[in-house]
Amino acid sequence: MLSARLLLIDDHALFRTGLRLVLENNDKVGNILEAGTVMDAIHQYGSTPVDIILLDIQLPGLNGLDGVTVLRRHFQSARIIILSASPELASATPDIAGVLAKSASVEQIDQALERCLRGEALIDAAPAKAAGRGSQLTPRQLEVLSELCLGRSNKAIANSLGLSENTVRVHVAAILEQFGVYSRTEAVLEAQRRGLVQVMR
Repeated sequence: MLSARLLLIDDHALFRTGLRLVLENNDKVGNILEAGTVMDAIHQYGSTPVDIILLDIQLPGLNGLDGVTVLRRHFQSARIIILSASPELASATPDIAGVLAKSASVEQIDQALERCLRGEALIDAAPAKAAGRGSQLTPRQLEVLSELCLGRSNKAIANSLGLSENTVRVHVAAILEQFGVYSRTEAVLEAQRRGLVQVMR
């Protein structure tokens, strides 16, 4: 079987680099193309045959969900996998092969690609979130989370809690990792879902 050509669309260069390192170890993967937005992908690779598109759900400009239809016109033979920190939010998107959690393990990513290349739908490609993981947050992280839920910036949080902005960034990153999400908004929604903070009115 010939190696597959993948197109990775995500505006976070660090995430793309990490995922590329994972994908390069899969012997079924050949060329890996990268773009930061849907329109960049079309402009750079619109005439290039692609087997699989790994598409971030949250992108500047045309977001991933709205971009599926546009990408389908330019990459008609490609199978599209949505990358999401909240797979349940993307699972109802039409015309995709499936959804892959950004927190998926290397084994889950490899299995998802293999199923996709066989023409199968991705079923439960996202790892289940452990119940009660919010309890693993430190007291300081819970304070930062409360500030996040007020919609405050890192600078405002730093001023409020008497921390440096860099320390706040570290705490925010730890919260996102703990929740298995990829944005501050999703962290707030997840905190509310778990009952860690009250819904702000």
